[in-house]
Amino acid sequence: MNTYPTSSQATSVARILSRSLSSTVVVYRAAENKFITASPRDTVRGGLVIGAYRNGYGVSPSEMLTFAH
Repeated sequence: MNTYPTSSQATSVARILSRSLSSTVVVYRAAENKFITASPRDTVRGGLVIGAYRNGYGVSPSEMLTFAH
């Protein structure tokens, strides 16, 4: 889990990590100027999911539900 001051930074990192690690990375908005990248299995309290990325591409909301469990 890593924290970034802007959504664009968090999104860029999530795209790169999801491509290089061949895994899914979720971006959360935790607070004003605080965005978190994390694995779907990481616990992020109080965060709002703003995006998810797999293999460098955005994942649709319906696909996000499949890796929530």
